[in-house]
Amino acid sequence: MRYILMFFMIVFAYSKTITATYKAKYGWFGTVAIANAKYIKNDTNYKIIVTMKTKGIVSSMTHHLIETYISEGKIINNRLVPTHYIVDIKKHGDDYYRIYVFDHKNKTVIKKKFANGKLTKKYKYYYAPDDILSFYWNLPIYLKSKKFVYTFHAIGGRKNDGRIDVTFLTSDELKKLQKKFKTKGLYIKLNLYNKIFSGDKGILYLVIDPTNWVTISGMVKNVLKIGDLKGKIDKFSIDSQE
Repeated sequence: MRYILMFFMIVFAYSKTITATYKAKYGWFGTVAIANAKYIKNDTNYKIIVTMKTKGIVSSMTHHLIETYISEGKIINNRLVPTHYIVDIKKHGDDYYRIYVFDHKNKTVIKKKFANGKLTKKYKYYYAPDDILSFYWNLPIYLKSKKFVYTFHAIGGRKNDGRIDVTFLTSDELKKLQKKFKTKGLYIKLNLYNKIFSGDKGILYLVIDPTNWVTISGMVKNVLKIGDLKGKIDKFSIDSQE
């Protein structure tokens, strides 16, 4: 399965829209969040939109949190090259908006912060060739050599430099996760070096369909030191146009 990933490339010769809906469950809380993801592309441009909305008691605990992540840019040699990365967080009636503007020629990123529509700060951020969304879809291009651990940098990774580690699982780890997920696919481990839902060290496990690079299932270990947060695809569609 590891070799399928290494030689797999996403190459589309026509317009395509991939849409998926995910549900996240956490212990006795049940379904705590729903995420809708859309990936739109043609020969030259792309846009990825992911919106996450908390549900049930967790919605009340997080002040009805809604998070939207947007990556948009160009497609150059089959690689997604972001021009803008946007993070929009709505909670408790407030809207916090972040936009990262990429200048790949000069290797700079400018970050702009907004609160309820007003610009509050603008400054130079660390440079990385990807944001977290373009990075995910570029992985089939990046993971070529026969290594078990890869290190990359993307906006949305480690706070000070964007570091992200991608690890192929050992046989023992793989067996344990296959029993837990009960799903066929390509298993990888990501270390984002940021706490995800207060989980352990930003470790995220993904099960990916290598034929279309869509995540089937995911898990954050030991959230709030209580249990695992698990996500699974609920709906999926691909619309293509010659």
